[in-house]
Amino acid sequence: MKNGGKNKSVAFIILFGVYDKKMRDYLRSSECTSASICPASSATVQLPLFTKTLNSTHFSSEGQSHTFNFRYKFEKHTVACDTSKTVLDALNTNKIFRNIKKNNQNKEIVIQKSKGAVPRAAVKTDFPCCLIERHELLDISFIKNHGNVATKKETTRRLSFSNESKGFVIFYIKTKGGKKVKRLMKNNELRKKVEDVCVYAFKDDKLNAALRRDGRFINAIFKKQCVLYNLESETKYEMSKTAEHLDGKHFEIIVINDNNQPDSQDFALSDDGTEMNEASAADLKENVDHNEHPINTEQEETQKRTILRAQFKDLLEILKQRENLKNKTEIKKFFRAEYDKSVQSFLEVKKVKQLMKLSDSVCQIRVEGSARGTGFLRFILTNAHVVGEFDPFTRKLSKTFTAVFGYEDLEAKKTRCVPVKEHLAAYYHGNINTETYLDFALLELKDADEMADCPGLLSRYIHGPPPNRGGICIVGHPGEGVKKMDPCFIIGKENLQEAADKHISENVNFIHVMTQQSLAEKWEMHDNQIIYNTCFFHGSSGSPVFDEDCYLIGVHTGGYAYKGENCKTRSIMEYAYSMQPILDSIITQAKKSERSDILKLISEYKSFNLNLEDNDRPTSACMHCISF
Repeated sequence: MKNGGKNKSVAFIILFGVYDKKMRDYLRSSECTSASICPASSATVQLPLFTKTLNSTHFSSEGQSHTFNFRYKFEKHTVACDTSKTVLDALNTNKIFRNIKKNNQNKEIVIQKSKGAVPRAAVKTDFPCCLIERHELLDISFIKNHGNVATKKETTRRLSFSNESKGFVIFYIKTKGGKKVKRLMKNNELRKKVEDVCVYAFKDDKLNAALRRDGRFINAIFKKQCVLYNLESETKYEMSKTAEHLDGKHFEIIVINDNNQPDSQDFALSDDGTEMNEASAADLKENVDHNEHPINTEQEETQKRTILRAQFKDLLEILKQRENLKNKTEIKKFFRAEYDKSVQSFLEVKKVKQLMKLSDSVCQIRVEGSARGTGFLRFILTNAHVVGEFDPFTRKLSKTFTAVFGYEDLEAKKTRCVPVKEHLAAYYHGNINTETYLDFALLELKDADEMADCPGLLSRYIHGPPPNRGGICIVGHPGEGVKKMDPCFIIGKENLQEAADKHISENVNFIHVMTQQSLAEKWEMHDNQIIYNTCFFHGSSGSPVFDEDCYLIGVHTGGYAYKGENCKTRSIMEYAYSMQPILDSIITQAKKSERSDILKLISEYKSFNLNLEDNDRPTSACMHCISF
């Protein structure tokens, strides 16, 4: 496992195509000798936006200019278009469009053409301007972004297209798959919005390369034996064929064989290989424009994953030789051991001690003596569904609540039971808007002094959006039992469909149960959700969720649950709601109810600036009672 004092382990996470630190370390190692794997003179692997070797005639530093129009909510605007750029480049030169985009942050843009063989087809933001006709009208709209495209403004490697459209072909694919295809698009909202998408490709591109680069299609179509079915000629085109003769044609994707393809077929992007020659790399370097408006990095990430997949077989052979692994079973055991180590890395002694201290503020919430959920200090923050019924006008609780601290073993000798005041301090259960959902209740202890020695968890909160990856730890009372913790990993929004598909494939007998449950409960995804897999179920609602650095990031709320074998509660995945919208709602309600003590408390933390007036500031005695 070690050589020269350096860990050269291949991380388990590479199985999912993630380019992580262990993989980079391994690629840099002296044992990585394959010329196709190790870069010749770089400390890191440089991955271009397009990995195929491109002829320099495909690019031009400056193109010709023409105009096109875009329409948003019935208003039309004109844009000057440099044909060597992308459609998003052109749109970003328009101030009105930039304002529209700013007002739709964290959403996925949909751009629909009005001309061509299939009008109303949607193009990607990197669609070349040279393929847009003069004075063509593009319809702009926005849909929920389910993690399929990057929304952060990051400067990426840019390509400048030639003003000649002769090197390209464009073809059209229906967003609803054909035979045996249940789901085709990564973002299901796109399927609902448009009937067809328009894909561009270089003439010598393989079809699978063009579709991977497009990035809107689910990975399953590259694992099964799928073909493009020409709706007019009823001809089937294999994914390994080039796109040269597909210009203007209209297809749907169908599955002709359900079996997974061999690694060589699944991973092969093109025959050109994954390395670029020096001339092409130089051309690309010259065309990097750091002053251009940033675009999404989805294509670049797709290419990284494709390169890693292409290298995977060679890496396995090297690994088998180095670790003396003889068969698939031994390989799986090795990767499982590496995975377990990655879980344990979250549990450093320093972090464990910190979590232990923070866990003192986590309590079990009991309703008239029966365990109902989990909460945390100093005001007791928990889920709204834990509280249940109350008077909507006075916010008076209908039952008696108690917060039980220190319930860590069945003997319960060191527990402290603190009564909860009969009125809610804050509460929200439902949609704030189309993208944000809240499920929280803020309870208040009758005697906060009794828990003065416990840390307030709000001090561990940093204002910001919910994370989309990394390790987390949940502390709570699952199953109405003693206090436990569960370290687990966030499922990135771009990987949600794969995670759901994996669970469903492992529980085929219960697909109909899942479907019925999802329809009954209207399972939805919201922007403020943090998704993960955990063993925490009933009784853990309201548990604090910490990130790898022990910062408070959310409140564990529930899961997409159904009844499995022997009526055991199962869940496809679980989720928390992030802290920021919760605290924003608490602040709004505290201002309305003139709870200056709550406002003062929150304003003490650097993440918030509420601009409180002097008469809003509570006395020190009041402050002592209500720190979170």
